[in-house]
Amino acid sequence: MMEFRIQERIFDPSAVFRVVPGHHATSLASQLPRRDRWILLLLDGRRSVADLARLTRRGELEIAYTLARFLQWGYIEPANALEHTTGL
Repeated sequence: MMEFRIQERIFDPSAVFRVVPGHHATSLASQLPRRDRWILLLLDGRRSVADLARLTRRGELEIAYTLARFLQWGYIEPANALEHTTGL
């Protein structure tokens, strides 16, 4: 159920994510295609899906799809992980 809630929030234009502490965005980014790298490097825990779409000139759905893959790979987490794990 928690996984569904997180996936549902990825598609919310106001959802905010950050790189998982301990992972270095630059070392992760070097392993990604340019289109994905740019998104990863823009994640700062303050930018929303809508912000990322505007900055990269891509659709929100495309950004959400990329973020979903990053989540699946364990590269990122919701900016307020406590809020998302407790269901608040």
